[in-house]
Amino acid sequence: MLPKTGRAFGDRLLREARELGWDGELLLTESGLNVEAIGAALSRDDYALVVAAGGDGTVAEVMAAAHQREVPVGIVPRGTANIVARELGLPPTWRRALRRIVSRFPSGRAIDLARVNDGYAALAAGIGFDATVMRYTPPALKYWLGRAGYLVAGAWWLPREPLFECSIRADGEELTLDAVAVMVVNAGMLGAAPFRFAPGIVIDDGWLDLCVYRPHNPAERARVLWSLMTHQPGAGGSMLQRKVRSVEVKAPDRQWHEVDGDVHRGNVLRAEVIPKAVHVIV
Repeated sequence: MLPKTGRAFGDRLLREARELGWDGELLLTESGLNVEAIGAALSRDDYALVVAAGGDGTVAEVMAAAHQREVPVGIVPRGTANIVARELGLPPTWRRALRRIVSRFPSGRAIDLARVNDGYAALAAGIGFDATVMRYTPPALKYWLGRAGYLVAGAWWLPREPLFECSIRADGEELTLDAVAVMVVNAGMLGAAPFRFAPGIVIDDGWLDLCVYRPHNPAERARVLWSLMTHQPGAGGSMLQRKVRSVEVKAPDRQWHEVDGDVHRGNVLRAEVIPKAVHVIV
């Protein structure tokens, strides 16, 4: 599954797989929802494995289709951040990643997914600051700096990002508060080491983590950043974290949200965990 990599790379990947004794079929994905197309491809034959070659959004779509068809997944990281692959400790280069998949199949790890609105997330979804960064980071910055481009853009936007009012229903409990960002997280890594969304987030614990960041001044924003970098509590009321099975977030003043780095129009996030949803070759 190969967005932003093209048929030429797909053909190289297939040649390499054949040299390792595996045969396969290439499916090029496009911008938008690909779960149905991937699922239809998997239903045409009895596949032993599906390999996702792409970034976190593609990986989540492949995992969703594989979950529906009960097919194991291998990951060849080819995106800007590749956070899911890094969270699972997978090799960063495509040849090493492919060779690891082949050598370790069928051994793997069952991980959770989040069903978010009409799609799925392997990593996280959010409203607020994160969606701003994803939407407005210049493509040239991502091209030259990779995942560090998001950190540069985030450093520019953070002092300027306003708080917004939102309502949250978490496992039936309701609250209303203001925030800079509201995240629903399945895996803990935030962009680049050493930053993590919050302490104690695990990709296969059967829970989602609701993380609400609500610093009101520069000192509180600095404490939140320190907490994200050190993986320790310490932000006080400026950061709230809670384990949830399902959650709904409504933010009337926000026009965008993001799911695994892909930005969508809309001010509502609905998410629920799918425990042990997919078997990943690690």
